[in-house]
Amino acid sequence: MGPPVLLLFFLLLLHRNRSTTVYSGDLRSDEDLYRRYAEGDDRAFRVLLDRHGGAVLAYLTRFFGDREMATDLTQDVFLKVIAGAEGFRGDSLFRTYLFRIVRNLCFDVLRSRKGRPDAGARSLDGPVGPHGDGRSTVGDLVPGTGMSGAQRVLTGELSAAIESGLALLPADQREVFLMRQVEGLRFPEIAGILGVNENTVKGRMLAAVKSLRQSLADFRERP
Repeated sequence: MGPPVLLLFFLLLLHRNRSTTVYSGDLRSDEDLYRRYAEGDDRAFRVLLDRHGGAVLAYLTRFFGDREMATDLTQDVFLKVIAGAEGFRGDSLFRTYLFRIVRNLCFDVLRSRKGRPDAGARSLDGPVGPHGDGRSTVGDLVPGTGMSGAQRVLTGELSAAIESGLALLPADQREVFLMRQVEGLRFPEIAGILGVNENTVKGRMLAAVKSLRQSLADFRERP
């Protein structure tokens, strides 16, 4: 599949209803699909794009706080996925492989900019969480903002505060927080992506949550 075809399907991904899945009936694993794509099955790639394109776009939007930039970078990510197909040996999960590409691209951009992403993201699709399997939610981060904080989320106040708090995190903490909290990756997966041990990942997550709690502390006292 060449870049023009990728762009076509990427645009379809961005503009279709996010609650629907074009290829939801395909039960093959990501790894099998990626191998099939390397053998020339373009439809297999479209399934991968459908499964993971939205998650990559959401991650990059939150990491950089810029939806337009994230859109461009998401296409760059999947161009790298295309380029790497023939060299994929299945030594890791496809999702781990994908987020290594995402992570490396993020830090390439940071190095080129010689600084952090701009503070104040412009377009989060919603607040952080809630998710299952024990991961923290907004209410966990800011005591007193559980269900009673719904109106703040709807007016964008809490969402904007979260965006600002994320932008202030060091990049290594931000990436761990987003991979865990937003994308739902497990700690061992994140460790594999970052090339560090699991305790290091947990330490960065703890530091990120602590910093976000401090950033959002003013919400505790609001009516």
